Amino acid sequence: MSGKKERGSSRAGKARAANPRPIAVGVLPNLIGYNIRRAQIALWRDLTRTVGHREIRPAVFSLLILVEANPGIAQIELSEQLDIDKAAIVGLIHRLQRNDWVVRKRSLEDRRRQGIFLTSRGQDFLDRFRTQMLEHEKRFSRLFTREELAQLFAYLRRIHP
Repeated sequence: MSGKKERGSSRAGKARAANPRPIAVGVLPNLIGYNIRRAQIALWRDLTRTVGHREIRPAVFSLLILVEANPGIAQIELSEQLDIDKAAIVGLIHRLQRNDWVVRKRSLEDRRRQGIFLTSRGQDFLDRFRTQMLEHEKRFSRLFTREELAQLFAYLRRIHP
């Protein structure tokens, strides 16, 4: 025997399942970050179940919405609005171009600038995805009254401008 612990030992897993005991969570329920992260995990799991598309992430949806609302938007503007690193935006746009959802076009006013535009395929995809995203959002927004939801957004915006 090597003396190494076996990962995922079925005996240990069965013992835990047979003797469930409450786990002390200490200060965690009183931490803003912990609660936001737990809520994000719940939202993410539901989004994945709703959409089921591996390419879709909240950042992709947000980027497509911004491009739709701001045809010709620059990568730097997307990076700043989404608070995503410039290099990450470049990679994300490359991926969306491979899917034929967006296209880069050089600006006629400033040749150094490339604007991002939705393709017709990107618009079709966004239209379908928007419907699914709104279904997903409704499942969670129903947990709050209108006033509570407005208050929740106001509280969250205190953390992120």
